[in-house]
Amino acid sequence: MRTRSLRWRLTWVLLKAVSVAWLVWMSCQMWQQRSERTGLWDASLHVIADQILGSMPDGLERLPAPAPRAPQPGTRDWKMSFQVWVGGRNVVHSAAAPAEALKPDFRDGFATREIGGERWRVYSLTDPKRGIVVQVGRSKYQIIDEMRGWMAWSAMAAALLFVLFGIAVWVVIGRSLRPLTALRKTMLERKPLDLTPLQAPGLPSEFRPLVDAFNAQLERVDAAVQHERRFIADAAHELRTPLAVLTAHADLALRADTIEEKNAALQRLSAGVQRSARLSEQLLDLARLDAGADIPTLRPVLLSELVVLVVRDFETLARDRRQRVSLLSQPSTILGDVDQLGILLRNLIDNAVRYAGEDGQVSVSCLPAQRDGVHGVELRVADNGPGVAADDRGRIFDRFFRVPGQSAPGRAESGSGIGLSLVARIAQIHGARIEPCDGIDGRGFCIAVFFPAAPDPGA
Repeated sequence: MRTRSLRWRLTWVLLKAVSVAWLVWMSCQMWQQRSERTGLWDASLHVIADQILGSMPDGLERLPAPAPRAPQPGTRDWKMSFQVWVGGRNVVHSAAAPAEALKPDFRDGFATREIGGERWRVYSLTDPKRGIVVQVGRSKYQIIDEMRGWMAWSAMAAALLFVLFGIAVWVVIGRSLRPLTALRKTMLERKPLDLTPLQAPGLPSEFRPLVDAFNAQLERVDAAVQHERRFIADAAHELRTPLAVLTAHADLALRADTIEEKNAALQRLSAGVQRSARLSEQLLDLARLDAGADIPTLRPVLLSELVVLVVRDFETLARDRRQRVSLLSQPSTILGDVDQLGILLRNLIDNAVRYAGEDGQVSVSCLPAQRDGVHGVELRVADNGPGVAADDRGRIFDRFFRVPGQSAPGRAESGSGIGLSLVARIAQIHGARIEPCDGIDGRGFCIAVFFPAAPDPGA
């Protein structure tokens, strides 16, 4: 589809607007010019008659009557005809004036009458003291002819003005759009990852919001790019250690002299593979949430049933560690995304199971609650492990943050620092409030997440 430039559109619209305005003005002028009683023609007849009457000397009654006139060709082209009457005699007249009186009743004022087969507009003015009557007039043909000439000259002048106006508008708009052309050139010359704000001096104020919005978008893109760079660097750093550990366990298994040593090395290798797989899964979940590619559609979810399913997934792991997992749940419905809520639950329960240690306790509850007058559902996951110091609780949701000097009991490696950041991000998406608290019997650690309740469809 062919589109015209903004420059052409503005020029064309302005020219059409001026043309319409000129046509309206011309119509008004024509109506005014053709007005018989209030138009310019009547005003000119009145002025001329008054000037002729004032210029007439005394004693006109002694002048002889003028000789009869024969019709003269082309006399209708004269602009004005006049007659001066004294004592019923036409003593002075113009060359184009007819022989008969322009206004036979000799009353003062305007009149329209037919003379010689043409319509005339006449005006009569009397000086009673001297007995002088001045009559002036012009034929409608003269009026129409003058109006046509006036319209022709007006049209020519308007055409010239339109051309000059169009050129001026075209040039002014072109100069006003030069900063946009320079801006386009600057953008084309930029490097692919140059996201510095655009500078556009001299840009018209109408385009400034567009550039400001574009600069704001550049800032957001730059922040996202920097975030991705940090994420890639952190992810590479996080994966480097597990991969090195896996390599070391594999070398030990290859150099083992006995079956027992080989099996022990392979068990450590298997555990390392599981930890690496979990770390990779967390990194992928985190990247997907940050990218915003999967913007969830929140639907009613029975959170109590989802909690039961996820807790059952960890029963085997908890049994191997001789841990006791308790679950307290009541039917509770919230608006959420099942997949993201599953990630949140798995990370919370996995953290509790890992840090509760051998013979530890893990408590999971999902119960209706109320916060600040808002009804909802509170999810709590607590353990009786080493816990988190009060000074560090404000940072546990930061990405890749680990509590200094802490590792899962009985294990050499601490967490990746990703699980709780995932929990915080998913809680934010669901409009939930998350806060750390004390664990079981004042020991260990606990995470509480408050979800607003799903609206009642029947309300």
